[in-house]
Amino acid sequence: MAIGFLGRIPLEIRGGMMLATGISIFGLTDNLTLFVSDTISVGQFHLSRSLIAIVLLIIVGWMSSTSVLPRNWLAVGLRTLFIVSSMMLYFSVLPMMPLAEAGAGLFTSPIFVLLFSKLIFKESIGYRRVMAVAVGSIGVLLVLKPGGGGFTPYHLLPTIAGALYAMCSITTYQYCRNESPLALTMGFLVTIAVVGAVSTSAMTVFPASDQLLAEAPFLFRGWAEVDGMFWLIMMAIAGAGMIAMILINNAYQVTPTSYAVVYEYTYLIAAGLGGWLIWGSVPDGWSLIGIAMIIAAGVIITLAQQAALEETTPEKTSAKDAGNRAGDGTGAGDE
Repeated sequence: MAIGFLGRIPLEIRGGMMLATGISIFGLTDNLTLFVSDTISVGQFHLSRSLIAIVLLIIVGWMSSTSVLPRNWLAVGLRTLFIVSSMMLYFSVLPMMPLAEAGAGLFTSPIFVLLFSKLIFKESIGYRRVMAVAVGSIGVLLVLKPGGGGFTPYHLLPTIAGALYAMCSITTYQYCRNESPLALTMGFLVTIAVVGAVSTSAMTVFPASDQLLAEAPFLFRGWAEVDGMFWLIMMAIAGAGMIAMILINNAYQVTPTSYAVVYEYTYLIAAGLGGWLIWGSVPDGWSLIGIAMIIAAGVIITLAQQAALEETTPEKTSAKDAGNRAGDGTGAGDE
């Protein structure tokens, strides 16, 4: 009955539902990272989480007769490079700032999706989307507060992670739509586990200075001993994260990136709610205004993109106009 009901929902809406659900799971469980970030490094965290999640993913693949190996190794490898780099940078700064503020930096990704679509795919952009970039950029400044007493160069990492996440999203839709969501998830888990092991080993063999350890211990710490409680927390994070990644990967395969990104802002709601309930952490007033501006920018970008797509459909335009727009590129609807 439920399957029949879901089958009547438009594909884009179903993709949005999967994306919102997966992102919300991450928003809640990412708060659990702070339970272990005082004792281990970001590399050891990702390795530990991935080892558990890989076992679970293999079981899911076996039970569903779904391959966890990619069809196009190059495309999946490129996507994996972007998402692994993004997540390593993002998780590195979670102990340094409220999760909702770090998430605001990560979810500048719609702005970068727009910019990269222009630079790489030569998509034309109109005044509404230019305005959205300006609004979002001001929002980022309000969240990061460069020049403020609490600002460090590490606070830029979530925004860089957002740019890399945008490239991952674009790559998923452009080149990985025929891949199994399990294969995309497996590629991420194996790669970030290896990167985590190598980075933590490097920090152990070549210890960082006391200053760097004091500034960003989660980023520069070497191998550390863990206890049973650590593994219980990691099992909860890994199990929930695996479900979330499968939902998100599947969503981006069936939903155009420019349409799907607006659903990702549910992360900020879930992360803020989790941070408040678990840690009593609430961003200050200026940060909340900045977060709202970043969300507004993403919504403007999405609505403008949808208007452009609707104006280029056969139902909305003549065959001649459609042909002209196909030659000029998308984005005419928001000039």
